[in-house]
Amino acid sequence: MTYRLFIDSAKPQEWDLARARGWLHGVTTNPLIIQRAGLRVELATARDLVEAAKERALAEIQLQVTGHGAEEMLASGRALRALWGHVTVKVPATAAGFAAATQLIRDGAHVTITACYSAQQTMLAAAIGARYVAPYYARMLDAGLDADERLDAMQRIAGQQQNLSVLVASIRSVDQLETLARRGFDTFTLSAPIAAAFGQTAESDAAAADFMKAAEDSLKS
Repeated sequence: MTYRLFIDSAKPQEWDLARARGWLHGVTTNPLIIQRAGLRVELATARDLVEAAKERALAEIQLQVTGHGAEEMLASGRALRALWGHVTVKVPATAAGFAAATQLIRDGAHVTITACYSAQQTMLAAAIGARYVAPYYARMLDAGLDADERLDAMQRIAGQQQNLSVLVASIRSVDQLETLARRGFDTFTLSAPIAAAFGQTAESDAAAADFMKAAEDSLKS
C-alpha cells in the first residue's frame, strides 16, 4: 500500500515542513482555510498558491470552487483548472455541486467531491468519474454519526472503482490517523498541527538524544 498524504493549508511555509520530511504528495485548500490564512478567496490567491506549488514541484494542489449555483461553480472550476495541469478542483457534495462536477469531469478536469457524508454521495462521485471523495471524519463524529461505518461503506464503494479514492479529511489526532490507516485507508489530508506531529514521538526524540550524548561522551574519554 502506498500512502498519499496532503496538507490542508494555504500557507506555503507550512507545506515546507512536510516536504522536508519527505511525505508530502500535495496540498488541499478550501475557502475557510484560505480565509483563516488571512487571504482573500479569489482567483488571484489561487494563482499565487499554484505558483508556490509549482516552485515546490508538488504533485497536486486542490482548490475549491465558489458560487451559489451550478453555473457559477462550473465557471469557478474552469478558471481554477486553467491555472495548472496539477490542479484538482474541489466541488461540494450538493445537488448544484454534482451538476457542476459532472461537466468539469466531461471537460477533462480532475475533481474531488468534498464534504461527503454518505455512501450514496460516494456512489454518485463514482458514477460521474470523480478522482476523490473527501469525507469529514471528525465532523461526522461531532454530529453524532457513525463515522467509522460511513467511511467503511465509502471505502468499499471506492474500492470497486478503478480511479476513485477516499480522501479522509478532518483528522483531529495522529491516533485517528493511525486507526484509519490500520483499517485500510491510504489517502489523507492533515491540518498543519497534525502534519507537524506526524511521525514524531517523545520516545524517539529521547533515544536520539541518548545516541548523540553517547557519541559526544565517547570523544571526551
